[in-house]
Formats: sequence, structure tokens, C-alpha cells
Amino acid sequence: MQNPVEFNLKKRTKDIELDENVTFDDLMLSKPVLDGLRTSGFLKPSPIQLKAIPIGKLGLDLIVQAKSGTGKTCVFSILSLEQILASKSKALQVLVLAPTREVAIQISDCVKAIGHNFAKCQVFIGGQSINQDKTKVKNCQIAIGTPGRILHLIDKNLLNTTNIRLFILDEADKLLEPEFQDSINLIYSKMPLNKQMIFLSATYPTFMASYATRYMRSPTYVRLNIVDPSLRGIKQYYKITSFSKLQNKCFDAKTDELCKILGSVQFQQAIVFVNYQLKAESLSSTLNERGWHSIYTSGHIEQHQRNFAMNQLKQFKCRILVSTDLVIFF
Repeated sequence: MQNPVEFNLKKRTKDIELDENVTFDDLMLSKPVLDGLRTSGFLKPSPIQLKAIPIGKLGLDLIVQAKSGTGKTCVFSILSLEQILASKSKALQVLVLAPTREVAIQISDCVKAIGHNFAKCQVFIGGQSINQDKTKVKNCQIAIGTPGRILHLIDKNLLNTTNIRLFILDEADKLLEPEFQDSINLIYSKMPLNKQMIFLSATYPTFMASYATRYMRSPTYVRLNIVDPSLRGIKQYYKITSFSKLQNKCFDAKTDELCKILGSVQFQQAIVFVNYQLKAESLSSTLNERGWHSIYTSGHIEQHQRNFAMNQLKQFKCRILVSTDLVIFF
């Protein structure tokens, strides 16, 4: 965990920096949450946190749209922790759904960091033992998971949704796509009627509005930076490569340009995104052959391998990670 003083001294761009002199102490949060925020390095709210947290604390259904990297995960982590503190119940009260296993793990890390002294938070994802899940559900106030595994646990009467008071969809634009729709509907049908719902997303496609009407009760919208989806502190470049009907020639051309970029830009770590699972392995292998040490992660490898790749990146033991869209940082 970062030292709070060092974290606070880092330069911030305007889309994540407040002009007002406001701290988390001004948001009327409970002492355990404030203590957890300080020890985790969170000292001053970002604009989306300042606007969304007070509304969420009122118990209103909420749609939060802000670009990636502006602090949405911290928003619902705080609201989840405030929920369990207010109820003083040891039962499961908060359910958070994420579109991928990696995102679920990242959310869990955030919740556990802030609520490490008092919260019972567990993550439930595919690729892990059901027997482990049977043990974890007995000691869980906040459940975070992917739709498939959460629905399986509910169907097997292992996950009790009776006392859930807060239902959160992170990356809601992805979770409301057709591939997840049946699972989301079935999970929603198992929830108590009297609950708060929060959708969070970097984008707000038109189809989300119909689902908001279907699932939520007069939701309040908090939307920031909806025109420019990129963080101001990030520079973006592109290179057009030559096209060939032979896939291997296209791959070689793109790899040549990637290596030129890696050799010309100063960086500590890099994530290279690819469209296809098999391409992640091929590109990582090729980069290693060319002297650029890398590892890869994708949906077709075992969960323990995916976890290893992410941990290597987080611990600065990996300089280049090649990935499909599993990896989303907050």
C-alpha cells in the first residue's frame, strides 16, 4: 500500500483533482471508513467521489458515469462499507457484479484495503473451487463476483440473498450486454424488492436507459466528463501498418511497429491489448524472442495463471503485460 503522504503529493490532472479544499472527512463518513481510506492512501476525493458518495449515502438508486481512472471503484467501495456498518449485521448485505474475474479481484482488493479492520468481503469467480466458496459464504457481508459464479451459488442455495440491501453493477455497460442478460435477470429476481441499486460505467449507451427503468426506482444520474472518454494525463498515438491477406505478415508488421514504440518511449511498465486470446500468447512469445520480457493473460489459461500474471504486474516483476480486455485498472 502506498504511503498516504507520498500518494497525496503526486501530481493530478484536472479530471481527478478538486478545486475545492475538501477531504473525505467532509463527506460525513464513519470513522472506520475514514481510517481505512487514510491507511490506503485516499486523502482527498476526486470529483466523481465528491458528487456520488453523498447521493449514494441517501439510499437513492444511482447511475454513475465517469471515465476510467477517476475513482468509481472507491465510490461503491465506500458505500458498501457504510452499508454494513450502518446495519451492524453479519449477514450478506452487499452484492457487486463485475464482467470479468480480474475486475472482480481488483474490486475486492479495494474494498478489503479500505475495510480491512472490520469488513467481511469475499470474491466469487470461476476457475476456483466450489468447496472454497462454500466456506467463504459463511463469513461474508460483501460478495463480489462474476455473474456466472454468483448465479451458480444462488441456485445451489449456497449464497443467501435475503438480506441484500445494496446491489451494484460495475462496468454496467458490459454487464447489460446480451451475453450476461439472462444471468443478470435471474440474479435480480432473487433480490429483495427493497434494495438500493448502483450502476457504474465509463460509457452510457442508449440501451442502458431501458434497463435502468426496468431495474431501478427513479435513479439519480451522476455523469462527469461524458464527452472526452480519456484521462487528461494520458497521451495517445496510433500507427497505421501495412495490410496483407496473410495474417502472419500483418502480425509481423504490427509487432515490428510495437517494438519500435517500446524502444523509443520511456516507460516503467506497459500493457499491450490484443483482440484475440491466442494472439496474446503469440505476441508475448515474440516479444520475449526479441528481447522484450513479457508475460500474457487471457481467458483460455487457468485462473491461477491469470492471477500470477496480474500479481507480477502489480509487484513490478513484469515490465510488459500482453492481455485481452480482461485487465481494467481503476
